[in-house]
Amino acid sequence: MNDPAQLEKSPLAPEVRPLRRRPSKLLILVGLVLAALCATGTVFIYRNVDTTIAAVGIAAPVRYGRVVLDSSVREVQVRPDPGLTPVLWKDRSQFIGRKATTNLWPGSVLTAQAVGGELPPRPGEQLLGIAVKPAQLPATPLEPLKPVLLVPSGQGGTVTETWEPVQGTVVRVGERDQTGLRVVDVVVAEHQGPKLATKGSVGTVAIVLLPGR
Repeated sequence: MNDPAQLEKSPLAPEVRPLRRRPSKLLILVGLVLAALCATGTVFIYRNVDTTIAAVGIAAPVRYGRVVLDSSVREVQVRPDPGLTPVLWKDRSQFIGRKATTNLWPGSVLTAQAVGGELPPRPGEQLLGIAVKPAQLPATPLEPLKPVLLVPSGQGGTVTETWEPVQGTVVRVGERDQTGLRVVDVVVAEHQGPKLATKGSVGTVAIVLLPGR
């Protein structure tokens, strides 16, 4: 048997401690760089979303062919959009006093294409006046840019002449005269103009409103 006294004098086994690994300096550097990039990206996205520009907004309706007045516009703040090129507020003087090439409504933003462009008749088109009585056009008011179909119409019990309907676009609607007759300016294809000019002046053309703008 082992002597207890000898056991007390025997040296104790050394304590084993787990090794501690020091973090790699390279990993620390990579982590710092990634954190910085994430922070920069967050700030960039936030600023892009939050950034607005001062643009020209429509304050009052401007009908097609009418002049854009200073009172027709107001300053609005809009976010940049690749699909929209609004007129900047600082450039508004370049567009005030020019004619609208489409209907402009309050709440919309003015674009360069909406003013000052070429108005009808354009190359390949002809502008003519169609004289109509109330029964020769719809009760729904005609407006500029509305697509219409011009069809044969008899007058005073006369036999209706037969010809192919012609499609056109309303440019302007005149006021009724004392007899109830009014003239509607319509743009048609150039080759259709001559035959319709005579028919439209004597009231043998009716106007049909087509679905569209």
